[in-house]
Amino acid sequence: MPLQIFNPFYRMKKKKNTEKKELEQQKKESFVTKIFKFFDEYNKIIYGVTIGLLLLVCALLALNKFYITPQNEKASALMTAPMETMMKGDSLSLIIALEGDDDNEGFLAITSSFGFTSTSNTAKYLAGLCYIKLNEPDEALRYLLKFKHKENVFWYAAQGLISDLFDDQGDLKKAIKYAKKAAASKDPYFAPLNLFKLGQLYEREEDWKNAVASYQTIQDKFYAEFQTMGVEKYLEKALINKNK
Repeated sequence: MPLQIFNPFYRMKKKKNTEKKELEQQKKESFVTKIFKFFDEYNKIIYGVTIGLLLLVCALLALNKFYITPQNEKASALMTAPMETMMKGDSLSLIIALEGDDDNEGFLAITSSFGFTSTSNTAKYLAGLCYIKLNEPDEALRYLLKFKHKENVFWYAAQGLISDLFDDQGDLKKAIKYAKKAAASKDPYFAPLNLFKLGQLYEREEDWKNAVASYQTIQDKFYAEFQTMGVEKYLEKALINKNK
């Protein structure tokens, strides 16, 4: 028999360990009991919420399959005619592209009749372009500001156009706000152009720190374009003014 069992300190330590284990076991049992008690007391509410969520998910899936997807396909088919008309470029063609004619719907009708679809979203962008070409900046802004991202390839271009429109209105703050969004593009052609425009806007605000950052980003990420666009002299100018 081990001599440890005659040691009073050993027996005290063993007793404490036993009590600690019993206390931990009681806590576990108490926690489990509380969980079962909670579910027993609120089981109807819990089941109701769960069933409600499942029904909501099923409803959304059904809405997408049986309504939104067919609507998007229908809207996409309707887009062909106004897009072809828009490409003609003259004022009358642009108006027909917007408003439609006896044979075809225009962008405006598509945006209002197919509001939940991605095609409707694209129609807002194209409507904005038409209004820009028709020299109606307020209407152009109205539709471009409604144009949502949704991974649309035109989104960054739209932000650049919005920036230009606000700049034309003399609202430099908003012009910078949307130029920053446009400059976030990773496109190797449009990104450096938008970054350069952003740098120019910062210069006009005499925000030389951010002007330097814009030009520097072109140098760091789009060096070929940096050289082709001659951005070096603008960077030097911004650095000189920043360090004054």
